[in-house]
Amino acid sequence: MDLNVSGLASGFDWKSMVDQLTNVERAPQRRMRTEQAGVRAKNAAFTRLKTELTSLKTVSEQLKDTAFFDTRKVTSSETHATATADSGTSSGEYNFEIFQLATSAKQLGASDVGAAVNTSSAMSSGGFSIAVTGGTVTVQGKQVTVSTDDSLTTTLAAIKTAVGGSFDYSVSGDKVTLTDSSEIVLGSATDTSNFLQALRLNANGTTSISSSGKLGGIDISVTPANANFTDGAGAASGSFKINGTTISWDSSATITDILDKINSSEASVYANYDPVNDRFLLTNKTTGDVGITLEDVTGDFLAKTQLLNANSGALSRGKNLLYKVNDAGPLESKSNTIDSNSSGIQGLAVTATKGNGASKISSVDTSGETVTTESSHGYSTGEAVTVYSPGTIPGGLSSNTTYYVRVLSSSSYSLHTTKANAESGTNAVDLTSAQTGDVYMMSSSPKIATVSVQSDTETIKNKIAGFISQINKVQSLIKTQTASSTDADGKVTLGVLAGESLVSMTISGDIRTKAIESVDGLSGTITRLESIGYTSSGYSNELSLSDSSTLETALSENLGQVKSLFTTTTDGLANSMYTYLDTLLDDDGSLETTQNNLTNQISSIDQQIADHERRVQMNRDTLIRSFVNMEQAQSKINNDMSFLMSRFK
Repeated sequence: MDLNVSGLASGFDWKSMVDQLTNVERAPQRRMRTEQAGVRAKNAAFTRLKTELTSLKTVSEQLKDTAFFDTRKVTSSETHATATADSGTSSGEYNFEIFQLATSAKQLGASDVGAAVNTSSAMSSGGFSIAVTGGTVTVQGKQVTVSTDDSLTTTLAAIKTAVGGSFDYSVSGDKVTLTDSSEIVLGSATDTSNFLQALRLNANGTTSISSSGKLGGIDISVTPANANFTDGAGAASGSFKINGTTISWDSSATITDILDKINSSEASVYANYDPVNDRFLLTNKTTGDVGITLEDVTGDFLAKTQLLNANSGALSRGKNLLYKVNDAGPLESKSNTIDSNSSGIQGLAVTATKGNGASKISSVDTSGETVTTESSHGYSTGEAVTVYSPGTIPGGLSSNTTYYVRVLSSSSYSLHTTKANAESGTNAVDLTSAQTGDVYMMSSSPKIATVSVQSDTETIKNKIAGFISQINKVQSLIKTQTASSTDADGKVTLGVLAGESLVSMTISGDIRTKAIESVDGLSGTITRLESIGYTSSGYSNELSLSDSSTLETALSENLGQVKSLFTTTTDGLANSMYTYLDTLLDDDGSLETTQNNLTNQISSIDQQIADHERRVQMNRDTLIRSFVNMEQAQSKINNDMSFLMSRFK
């Protein structure tokens, strides 16, 4: 018989009584949990207050930084010129005239670096600059199968046979020529081989078509030792230097691998192979008229690719940006971003994307009074120009004189002292000698942009507003958490932080004082927040902007005083507030100490509840054992009574 079952022998539901007694005994725990809930709520309220105070500390830190008040707002009148300005950049308008954009220098390898194709070997290894793919190709309406295992001669012969008639071909000078008595039609929509593209053949509406370029070239997917260089196979391994950076390759490296190594190195150049012109080239990753240094250390990669000047390579010079600022110049910048290194304007950076009007002179004809430019000049007859040169200008010209152009061709013109003479073609300037070094003619129609640099008062105003808003947020939170309310029945409800003098008196009062007090040591008219339009009603600790015009005037006319109001060492509003909050929120500060005490109190209550519950369980177990003993005794009595009753029957 399970005597732990309540009342099994006695008929008395003692288990319910034990549960009720246990519940009564737990009454102190319920009081402790209620107390603990209040402590938790208070701790959570302190955490929220701490978060808002931290936000106020952050905005105070930003406002106490003197550089913040030197923030600049930059605008450009044109989209082709964008600008940025560091804090403290001189305010004002800067008029930029952009005559020429900067470009990158290039080292051009010699053309035809690849040997001519081998017309009798398999096309897969014949040295085509454009690798031939197998498939079908159509000529004069006849489709022919192309196999890369066949030679060029075999494939052309197969096409001739398929077309028949007067169709013929010839191979000379690494080019193919096709002829027929009728117009030659090449290809069809169903062709699957690039044979015609590899031969650089394009229909021209005539009876004779020749390759537009040489067929031979470099297969960059093979190693230099297996490449079809004009000067023979390259070295299996070696190293070279570009701009002082060493690039090495081994016997397994393909030409593509080597180009990739160059591109990912610190040589600061892009390397690639141009299959159309059959040449290698290097391009500086930076703009400007700067060179590219090359050296074969071991092996002969730069020599075989004919990038070295000694192997017919040549530097195509980059261009510097040519510009004027506020009529000063022309000035030069290696980058399309103009900074103080060229303009002398500290903190201002202007990036140009368009330029117009500069033409570099390549030669002067002193007998014909003609100027020839390196590229198309873009001028029109009658356009005004001036001469600029870091070298020596042609004889007969003056750097301080305006000349007028008479266009002779897209790359040549004569110069005249009047627009009328230029338009009539009379009285050209007598050019007595050629130039030395770089000489540019600068037109009167450059790309113009006006960059305005001003104090960023809008950002400053918004930051001050954020500072005030955060003060109000803190004060509002403190008011809500410490206030008491009375309902219709007269019941008073206290705020969760009511009675916490640290909050209601110390913190709230300190923040108010630091926000509205005058800053010692200021000699101007702006010495407190009220001086810039912010006031307190006197009925709350919150602040408001009562006079926005006062703030606007202060920022536009007395920004230096506003800066001092917030940033003055020790007593500046932002400095003082930051220092106070930094101490208050420190790990050893009063807020942290208060929260640690609350956390410890919560833990202590947890421990008290646990200790009390152990006593409750001990008492419960004692009661249960007593009632089980009772059940056992009652069971024995019941058994004895049953036995006696059976004997007296």
